Order: sequence, then C-alpha cells, then structure tokens
Amino acid sequence: MTADTPNPAPAPFSVPPLRIRGLEFWPPVLPAPMCGISDYAWRLLSREQGCPIVATQMVSSEAMIRGADKCWRLLDMERAEQPIIAQLFGADPETLAHCARQLADAGATIVDLNMGCPANKIVRSKGGSALMREPDLVRRIFQAVRRELHDVPFTVKFRAGWEKYGEEALAMARMAEEEGLDAICIHGRTREQKFKGEADWSILAAVRHEVSLPLIGNGDVKTADDAERMIRETGVNGVMIGRAAMGNPWVFGAVAARLSGKPAPPPPRIEERLDTVARHAAIMVERKGPHGIVEFRKHLVQYLRGFPSARKLKKRLLDVTDIDEYLRILREAKDVGGYWEQEGEADEASVSAEPCDAEVSPR
Repeated sequence: MTADTPNPAPAPFSVPPLRIRGLEFWPPVLPAPMCGISDYAWRLLSREQGCPIVATQMVSSEAMIRGADKCWRLLDMERAEQPIIAQLFGADPETLAHCARQLADAGATIVDLNMGCPANKIVRSKGGSALMREPDLVRRIFQAVRRELHDVPFTVKFRAGWEKYGEEALAMARMAEEEGLDAICIHGRTREQKFKGEADWSILAAVRHEVSLPLIGNGDVKTADDAERMIRETGVNGVMIGRAAMGNPWVFGAVAARLSGKPAPPPPRIEERLDTVARHAAIMVERKGPHGIVEFRKHLVQYLRGFPSARKLKKRLLDVTDIDEYLRILREAKDVGGYWEQEGEADEASVSAEPCDAEVSPR
C-alpha cells in the first residue's frame, strides 16, 4: 500500500448469537437482574429496546420454601414473557434445587444462581457473593440444582472474587463447567469493591481462556462503545448491562445496533424520554396498584438525571400519588420544548449503589 492509497474502512463490528444449551439469543445483550428494578414494566421496556431475553430480580430460596407471597410479587413473571431468566439466591443445596424447579415450572426459560450480590444483608444470610468463600458448598449446590433442572438451562452469576481477585472466579468457572452448568456471567469487581472503582475486564479474558462455557460479561458497560470493547478485549459471548440502563433503556438499543454492525441511534429527545417516563409509570400502576407510583420514584430520578432544568419537575412529581395527575404533569412538561437542555453531569439524585428489596430468611 502506497502513501497515496487510503486506508480501507474498518469492517462493521458484528458478533454471533449468544447460545445457551440449544437456545439462541440475538443480539447478545441482556439486562442484569436488579433488586427493586427488574419487574415486569422494566423487562418490557428492555425487550422493546432489543434485548432478546430479560431477567427477574433475585428472590430468596428460603423465603420461597416458606411460601412467601412476596417472592412471587417480586418476580412479577408471566409465561408470555418467555424467554426469561429467573434468579435465585440462597445457601442450602436442596432448598435451592426445589425452588429452581418451581421457577422452571412457573415459566422460567433459564434459572440463574446469584453468587454476586454484595449487599450486607444477603451476605449475612450466606447468599450472594458470600458463596465465593464456600467452594465445597457451591459444588453441592451446583450438583443439587443440576439434578433437579435436567431439562432446563442452569446458569450462575458471580464476581471477580471476594477479595482474592481472579483466583476465586477462575475456580468457580472451572467448577461450573465440571458440574454441567450451561453458562456463566461475571461482574468484573470483587465483593469488597461492591459497585465502587472500575470493573477489571481482564478476569473475563482469563476465564474465557480457561473454560468453554458461554460467558457473559458485566460491569462498566455504559455505551455501545463499551460493549464492543468488552467483546473485542475479552472474547465474551454476551454483554449484560445493569445500573447504566436505569433511566436509560435506550442503551440496549444502541448496543444491539452496534453488535449488528449498524450505527447506534441518537440519544432520545426529551419528548421521547418523558413519553417513556409516562408509560413506565402507568404500567407499574397497572401491575401494582396505586403503590406503583411510589415504587416508580427510583426510576424517575434516573430518567431525569443530566437535566438540571428538570429539578422542579422531579420535585413536583415526587409528591404525586395519583397516576392521572402524574400523566397530566408530564404532558405539561413536554410543552416546555427547548427549555430542556441536557448537561454532561448528572444531577445529584441517584439510586443507592446497593439496592436490595429481597426478602431474607432470618438466621
């Protein structure tokens, strides 16, 4: 190639589907299970933005075995949503196996074991990321659930480690493969980090080198560029997005476009954002009754972050408990037009980095 010859344009980036035990998901982007977030309304919006499979928030196996109705309310799951991942946490092998069967019978396409939640109350109950310190127990859990779910995909999500970065994750990944699990997802932070600092994707590449199971990467994927970079640098088969999608379900559409070799669509205009706020709130009220407006508050502050001029609107809406009044205020806000200017910095409102509404069995 001579100095006068232009460099060829880079080939469009595209990746194969995510394949889990005979199931195929395209594009390979999915929403993370998030406590207090991943209900029916959130899953519907995620799917509309291009996610081929969605996930419930995690529920406690100990609470399920006691017949706690709260667990099923938290799941908020319908068969019509398939394909869908239902996530469990707990520490007793037989209890987890029994509840995994219940979830599969209720319509879960995949049952996932949570070994990543860093919340103190989950860890104190020996669930979530606390299991990374109990390899013998984890093996018994894998074996018990696998026996029960012989006909349904069984997956696990864990972190880069408890405190021994990488070492524990590699051990868990090898064990998952040995015990016949169908896929693994890894968040690139340790439990000690919780949601602070940066996710280190090098553990994803290390695990990809060690095991052949489908691998999903999670942690610090905030844009289509991030998703492409994670796949290129680590070789993961799919990308999971959590907190970056709160108030921004459009990120799934951007990633889906990029992974299909297409340019990402532009960010939504404020009118589209407010329309989505209204629809999201209305679906939550339809599913949960008047209390749905109260639950929606955590979503509202996320939808309006980055719009300092929306502070008055946010304050006004946070005091409203009637859905008709809520929707009327949003319609008025759309008429403001050019008043809405997005700034680079988000406003001060945010959701806790450790949200968890899961019911935990007393110990």
